[in-house]
Amino acid sequence: MSSIFERLRNLIKPNNVIQISLGSDAPTSVLNYTAKALYQSQDNLQAVVNYLASSIAQLPLKVYKRDGETDRKRDRNSTAAKVLWKPNDYQTCFEFIRAVVTEYYVFGCVYVWVTPDAENESGYQLLIIPSEWVQQTIGGNVYAPNAIRVSTTNGLVTDIPKEEFVQFKTYSPGNPGGYLSPISGLRQTLQEQIEAGRFRKQLWHSSGRLNAQILRPKDVQPWDDETKKRFVNAFREAWGPDGAKAGSIPLMEDGMEIKPFQTSFKEQQWAESIQLSREAVAAAYRINPALIWHTGTQTYASARDNARALYAECLGPDLQMLQQRFNDFLLPMIGADANTYVEFDLTEKLKGSFEERAGIMQSSVGGPWLTRNEARADYNLPPIEGGDELIVPLNVIEGGQASPTDTHMDEQEPMTTEPVKMRRKSEAVRIKGMSEREEDEAVSKVLSRFFDRQAKSILPKLGAKADWWDEERWDDELAADLQPVVEQVADAHGMSTARKLGTEYDKKVTRNYLKALASGRAHAINVKTKRDIDKALRAQEEAEEDEEVRTPADVMEKRAGFDANVYGKALATCVAGWGMIESCNQAKRGGYSNTIQKEWVTGANARTSHVMMNGEVVGIDDTFSNGARWPGDDNLDPSESCGCNCSTSVIITEV
Repeated sequence: MSSIFERLRNLIKPNNVIQISLGSDAPTSVLNYTAKALYQSQDNLQAVVNYLASSIAQLPLKVYKRDGETDRKRDRNSTAAKVLWKPNDYQTCFEFIRAVVTEYYVFGCVYVWVTPDAENESGYQLLIIPSEWVQQTIGGNVYAPNAIRVSTTNGLVTDIPKEEFVQFKTYSPGNPGGYLSPISGLRQTLQEQIEAGRFRKQLWHSSGRLNAQILRPKDVQPWDDETKKRFVNAFREAWGPDGAKAGSIPLMEDGMEIKPFQTSFKEQQWAESIQLSREAVAAAYRINPALIWHTGTQTYASARDNARALYAECLGPDLQMLQQRFNDFLLPMIGADANTYVEFDLTEKLKGSFEERAGIMQSSVGGPWLTRNEARADYNLPPIEGGDELIVPLNVIEGGQASPTDTHMDEQEPMTTEPVKMRRKSEAVRIKGMSEREEDEAVSKVLSRFFDRQAKSILPKLGAKADWWDEERWDDELAADLQPVVEQVADAHGMSTARKLGTEYDKKVTRNYLKALASGRAHAINVKTKRDIDKALRAQEEAEEDEEVRTPADVMEKRAGFDANVYGKALATCVAGWGMIESCNQAKRGGYSNTIQKEWVTGANARTSHVMMNGEVVGIDDTFSNGARWPGDDNLDPSESCGCNCSTSVIITEV
């Protein structure tokens, strides 16, 4: 028997590839094509299967040993770890998993032969038995046969007992012992695609290269068959694909004319059929088609969310199945310890970008969380002396501000009226430029009342189909509402900073800027409101009957609630920082001699670009690396400034 196994193993190696077909009566057959033939010929099907197989294969398959109920240790030296690291003599773990998943997705079933091999470091080899070689199951029950009979085209037939193979298969309703290819559900769609492709090929082969027809007047001398044949042959030889005049304009005689025509693929819905085929194939494998076939409407955010959903929702069930089959059947075959198990490492794929992860981690632990040497190790750089100590910015203290990304505490230190006392030369003192909670609430209330008033005016006009939007009115009203509270916040922080510096703060010189700031924010807020209402109106027009969509009333309700709080906090933070910096600039213009710098302090749930700026220090008159003079600066693009709750700190150093 061992010699038979050796011959079969040699047949499986790549240098002896044997391709056979079980015909249309096989359980994997769709129409008159086998599942393999469909996979090889249908590009949409092949794209989805290859994408999913590669996505699973690139996940690290790690072996662990349980150590108690809550702890585990990575295993790199056991038989299980070695056999999965190198499954056989000609495949890596990636290639092996990709092949297993491809067979599973195409045929609905795959057998992995677990054969002892004393020459292999692990003592075993894992070999995939081609699905088309498995002729029948023998004995056992409908769920687990005692053996499988494998047959090749050169006459070799052998039975492999259940102790030496692991089966991965789908479920076939009404036939618990069978399996069902995912391709079987695509019968109608793939048939249409095949016929459409055949027609298109025939059309291109048979149609004239000019997409035109030649018309000859009926009142001229008739042609006999020979004359007509000579003309047709001469024309094709001259203007055919290899003709001397191909591509040039023919000169016709006897009143003949060329009349262009074009087959309308719109009528035949060619593009729509392609889209339908892609969506149907993607649906059969539970994948969002936008992951493979990108569209012009796809955004970075949607692409990122789709990629995360791929591993969380789409591949999750199949990953769970693979892990359980490995743990429950493969590991016992190779004598693995009962506490040993394998698991796909999903952490790298389900994590956000480095910037997002850095921001979340920093908020969680309350400050910097990597030493310099740990960061250097990530880039394969050698450690440096003194690099094992964690650097903590001065604005992160225990019992005070928990994290440099915090913007508020339950109990904030009051604005002091004492001037800054320099303790010793070059010792920096910081003044925090963040708004008080009461200031955030004051701006939010102004916005909420405005949105309520705006909704009462706009919504009835929408129902009456009247001219419902008056841009000038709403901009003027909101600017007038915002200006007093903006001036109040700016004055409070400007005067507080001046007292700390021992200087004076002139409110009068700030009024023109604050008026322009209120006007600019009012316009930006109203533009967003109208855009959201327009979007809701379009959604209502395009919605199917009984379909629930977001209405203009929903938009205005959100504006008066959630949006008012977010925008209020962002605007108050921006104005507080501006007032502090303006006070410092006034001090410098008045002869203040100490060095004044400003530092970017990232807020909670900040944009990733702002997370990376945390702790950035520039001169009081300079701009930060993103071009802003302070968080929420109108110099920024709205995508960078709207809703920003970052803040600034002023750093004073004695000259």
